[in-house]
Amino acid sequence: MTTNTALDLPTIPPLDPDNFIEVDLFSQEMKANPIPRFIEWAKRPPFYITLNNHPHAVICRHEEVKWAFTHYDTITGTPQPGWGTDMFDYFNGLPILPDLNPPEHTELRGFMQPSFTPKRVMLYEERINQLVDELIAHVEAKGEFDMISEFAAPLMHRLLLGSVLDLPEEDWHIFTTMSDALGLVATVPEGAPKPEAYMDAFNAAIAYCEKLIEHRRNNPQIDDLMGKIVKAHDVDGGLSSDKVFSALFQLFTGGMGTVIGTLGLCSLRLCRHPDQLKLLQQDPSLINSAIEECLRVDSLGNFRHRYVVKDCVIGGTPLYRGMVVHISMGASNYDPDFFPEPEKFDITRNPKDISTFGHATHFCIGNILARKVLRRVMGQLVSRFPNLRLTNPDATIVYGGMPTERFPLEVRLSLD
Repeated sequence: MTTNTALDLPTIPPLDPDNFIEVDLFSQEMKANPIPRFIEWAKRPPFYITLNNHPHAVICRHEEVKWAFTHYDTITGTPQPGWGTDMFDYFNGLPILPDLNPPEHTELRGFMQPSFTPKRVMLYEERINQLVDELIAHVEAKGEFDMISEFAAPLMHRLLLGSVLDLPEEDWHIFTTMSDALGLVATVPEGAPKPEAYMDAFNAAIAYCEKLIEHRRNNPQIDDLMGKIVKAHDVDGGLSSDKVFSALFQLFTGGMGTVIGTLGLCSLRLCRHPDQLKLLQQDPSLINSAIEECLRVDSLGNFRHRYVVKDCVIGGTPLYRGMVVHISMGASNYDPDFFPEPEKFDITRNPKDISTFGHATHFCIGNILARKVLRRVMGQLVSRFPNLRLTNPDATIVYGGMPTERFPLEVRLSLD
């Protein structure tokens, strides 16, 4: 892993006490209803919070969020041990794209790129349509279903593990177990060991990747995705299992978890706005705009953490080396300078330059595939079932996922 080890902890000068906000960024309340805060925060310069006894900053305005994503020499994603974000080490120290700067970022992204060539994306689209049709037939027979466990999760398991990663179905459990185990490290206290169940799942996945690399080295005629990665990057046997595992697992968790959660959020948003749902049913050509508006209003990722490695001033707020920054993609999508009447859910808006998938180099590599899935699923459900609705509109939605995410754990829908 590429990490700058903090040999000495920077000294942060006294900060303006009036610029501190008392808020738990990762609370259930924040996950369930962040919009009122986002509307307020998107109009103000960065502010401070305290987390684990460390001063952190929160950046919310659209242009400042974009700036923070792209100025690596000032605000970096590379982990800085001891700076107050050990709780966000979900991958046991493995390199992940959001934490890397070029050229390391470019190298790791190169491992993942073969999954998203134009030819492969076209093949995925055919598979997406087939899988969605099969799942719709299944839930139609039931009349009621949970979008998360009965539709979105099976869809993304089959699509990503079966079609994108080309893994045999009998091996899928290795990655689904690892994905489930991530919840075990979402709230590990700073300095505490990882739970045993998480480590067991992690080690099993690493061992699987090691065997997979060796098998493809010995069988170069196999031309699946893993074969392509090994052929392109395994110079003199130097391709390490941790890099391959990192690439594979980011393809899986980054695509599966985000799309599953976002399908839940889209379903909730449309069903809670029957006027907009009816408008989409009357004019299916609005599906692209409707999905973009859903992505703007309900970004699955509320925040992405970064580290200040060079003193700077953003929007009049001083940020000092040693501070942790939380870039709010969610709040950025409510900046009234870019999205007039941001609190209004309007499927005709067709918003541009939303922050949901990040920006610039750190723009989600799988965004095109994700959008295809979202458009197909929601488009088919809306057009096929005129009485699509929440089974219990008054049900309390419980949110999970990583601390920075708002992942609805269950969204029950009725069709008849």
